Amino acid sequence: MLEQNPILVALDGMSPEEAYGIAETLKGLVGGFKANNLLDAAGPENAIRELKKYGEIVMADPKLHDIPNTVANRMKEYANFGADFVTVKAEGGIEMMIAAIDSAEKVFAVKRPNLPIARVVAVTVLTSLSEEECQLIYHLPVKAAVLGFAKDAFIAGVDAIVCSPQELEFLKRFKYLDSIDRLTPGITPLWFAKPADQKRVTPPSVAIKNGASYIIIGRAIIKPPKEVGTSTDAVQRILEEVEKTREEMEAVKK
Repeated sequence: MLEQNPILVALDGMSPEEAYGIAETLKGLVGGFKANNLLDAAGPENAIRELKKYGEIVMADPKLHDIPNTVANRMKEYANFGADFVTVKAEGGIEMMIAAIDSAEKVFAVKRPNLPIARVVAVTVLTSLSEEECQLIYHLPVKAAVLGFAKDAFIAGVDAIVCSPQELEFLKRFKYLDSIDRLTPGITPLWFAKPADQKRVTPPSVAIKNGASYIIIGRAIIKPPKEVGTSTDAVQRILEEVEKTREEMEAVKK
């Protein structure tokens, strides 16, 4: 048995009906679901509360990035709707991230005392950016930019970040970041073609080996190759890969 199901399915690019259908099919097989454009198509409240029927974790992915007060106001709504994870852009700064955390904690204290607090997740460098593009935007190599954003998130008190799986091994060098969970998109099984819009990717096994807390997977599960089978078959193959990797890691420890 897996100690924790790490798969969050990205329900991107679908109508609400299609997204909920996939979520219902995968109920009990994955750790939860990520909603991005679904938040716009169905409305944040409807999307989050509907997905809670099918998964333990609902990750709302609005990537909030604004002045602290505006982010705090928006974070309050996502927390009220019952989101477990809510993304903010780390580049918004330490003060903005603190405002998001404070807002979530206030909602938890007043209206959600019997439910887990909505966790603020700081997005570092998007997986769609190459090394060259990161240099153009942030004037830093990818690893340096990710580390800088992770440090800011740590200082702010954020307890999870989003980064590509290619930065995971590097981040393990900085022990003070061990308390921060890593959520990794850009997960591409070897049996699935690399998406053209994601530059920094790895297979699930590499991400798990290097410390991913959750792996975010969309198209490989939503539209697997014919030879793999259904979405359920794809999830089972990924879980087998994850379990095998975890067993190998345990064996090395012994």
